[in-house]
Amino acid sequence: MIDVPSEGPGGREDLKKTRRRKNPAPDALKLDRLPPHSPEAEQGVLGCALLAPNECIGECVEKLKDEGRETFYDLRHQTIYEELVEMFNTREAVDIITVQQRLKNKQLLEQVGGIAYLTQLQDAVPSAANLSYYLEIIREKYLLRKMITTCTEVVGRVYDYEGEVDALLDEVERDVLKISESRGQSNVLGVKDLVNRSIGTIEN
Repeated sequence: MIDVPSEGPGGREDLKKTRRRKNPAPDALKLDRLPPHSPEAEQGVLGCALLAPNECIGECVEKLKDEGRETFYDLRHQTIYEELVEMFNTREAVDIITVQQRLKNKQLLEQVGGIAYLTQLQDAVPSAANLSYYLEIIREKYLLRKMITTCTEVVGRVYDYEGEVDALLDEVERDVLKISESRGQSNVLGVKDLVNRSIGTIEN
């Protein structure tokens, strides 16, 4: 629908009554799309953990750090990963049978897909050799989801913000830096440039 300018005295456009046209949102901003994730890589990580739990679960804990289960997008995978880590930390034997029983005791087995899905995860990878590759993929997807969440929150704050732009810029910079720090690589100058450019675009 196109707004037709209202005419004032003398046939000229009435600027008080004429609404500004809204710019159509680009495809990248459409929110009806699934957030970035890789079901195959998530299955690969869990499959490796079931194949070689002593080596692989420790590496997962080290590389996923504080994000832990949140690194996984699929809720089933979050649940399975959390149980694997708990079993690893308490030095319980980890294999498809013990994991199945633990989930069953907590009434979670059917929610994650039953023994059939656990078997599918274990069969999804021929060996645990590619664990690091799978971990890198799911961490990248997790960081992309965090970026989407952070940027969406920033847009909401920008629309409602009434203070100094520099103060808002500092807040946004801190939020973006948190994502950068979670990568273990903080590039302050790059983030500042990016945020300044983004705020300038919003202001314009």
